[in-house]
Amino acid sequence: MKKLILILLVIILVVLVGTWPLSILAKLFEWIAYGLRWLAKMLNFFGWNGLL
Repeated sequence: MKKLILILLVIILVVLVGTWPLSILAKLFEWIAYGLRWLAKMLNFFGWNGLL
């Protein structure tokens, strides 16, 4: 029941305010992914990509 209410709340919010909050969130995750990708390249100075 709690999940149903949450799903309905998300649907109502998307209908009322549109999808711009989702696009802002997607852009934020894109920036985080870019930073993590840069960090992984900096830490991979031996070129091993981990031992496993």
